Amino acid sequence: MTRVGVVLGAGGITGIAWLLGALEAVQAHTGWDPGTADVIAGTSAGAIAAVVVAGGIDNEQLLTMAEEQAVLDAAIADAVARRPGGTGGVPGMWPGSLALGISGLVSTDPRRRITSLTGFLPRGLRSGDEIRGLTRDAVAPGWPAERRLLLNACDFRTGDRVTFGADGAPPAPLEDAVVASCAIPGYYRPVRVGGRDYVDGGLHSLLNADVLNDAGCDVVLCLSPFASRERASLADTTIFGAARRASARNLANEAALLRATGTQVVTIEPAAAELHAMGLNMMDRSRSRRVLDTAAAGVGARIGALLDGIELPAAGARGLSLAA
Repeated sequence: MTRVGVVLGAGGITGIAWLLGALEAVQAHTGWDPGTADVIAGTSAGAIAAVVVAGGIDNEQLLTMAEEQAVLDAAIADAVARRPGGTGGVPGMWPGSLALGISGLVSTDPRRRITSLTGFLPRGLRSGDEIRGLTRDAVAPGWPAERRLLLNACDFRTGDRVTFGADGAPPAPLEDAVVASCAIPGYYRPVRVGGRDYVDGGLHSLLNADVLNDAGCDVVLCLSPFASRERASLADTTIFGAARRASARNLANEAALLRATGTQVVTIEPAAAELHAMGLNMMDRSRSRRVLDTAAAGVGARIGALLDGIELPAAGARGLSLAA
């Protein structure tokens, strides 16, 4: 049997739309439903897309919430009423995690020094309830039994990555795991699970593809909305574009590690037209429909080349062989 994994990376609200559009293109041009993957892993925006795809939620439902505040407000109210956990503390102007910040100052790892400085940021003003609203129907059935769902977050005290849904991870309600994975320090408040606070898994990596290194997958699709070598506008010559290119290098490195395990890896990142549709404000809900449509068209146009030499399971079938 061909085991397929899907890894969905971070990238804000526009990143969610890009991921869903890209996966829509994969299904339209191959006949294979990404929601049937054996393993689906997500980080931050990718965590939202992961539960939506695994739950079989229609993209139109999320687009309606993005465009109509009243619809989203109703979903938020319903989700909050049944909220199983809670936010990690109350907002304030003092540092959210001194332990994390100090650990960065003494770390010998340059990347860890930078990411750990987020501990000095105040706890975010936003509770993350809008994420609960967006994913209300997707998380209602709980963790899926028929496939592995892995959601990456970070312990807000130590900075260590925690992959909810993995063996040995702290047990967490699915809705709390999703919100924790998205809890950008300084923007969203941390999420408390089992007495500890968790924040955005993007602090460790915007993709975290290595969580599938031991998953035994034959094929892994890695989609990263923030990674791109393209220069879509003048803004991409600034630090914003440099960050995108750094993320693209990280995507390539993580893909190489996966390939070293014998897995065939397909990496998908935004092209110039998709970056232009996404804009610079990653939290801009008003762009969702345009971003999704542009991603579906753009990824669809190049999916044949991206999947060259790889055969995904046909619709309604499993166990097909890989192409030579």
